[in-house]
Amino acid sequence: MAIMEFDDGSPGVRVAYGTSKKTTELRAGEFAITPADGTAYTHSGLSYPTKFDLRSHEDLPYTDAWFLVPHGHPFGQSPKLGVLHPSLVRRAQAAFNAISAPTNS
Repeated sequence: MAIMEFDDGSPGVRVAYGTSKKTTELRAGEFAITPADGTAYTHSGLSYPTKFDLRSHEDLPYTDAWFLVPHGHPFGQSPKLGVLHPSLVRRAQAAFNAISAPTNS
């Protein structure tokens, strides 16, 4: 979701919670990537249909403890497993907007 720098100057990454459970039941702030997305699913690097909950996230240090280069090095010496295909950007943006929109009081 974001890159950052911690107070000690070390790099960090904000990651959203993802699950392969109940991927057809989406709430505000969630979006799914499934095999029905075709090439976009393939490029995601996911092994299972997955929904992401942008309301639930963690800030993690960008270290080998959390981010290792995967077996086979699909993206060189990067821990990246896949990409958010351009065809899914609007879906992800809609989920983000759903949690960022001001509430009516």
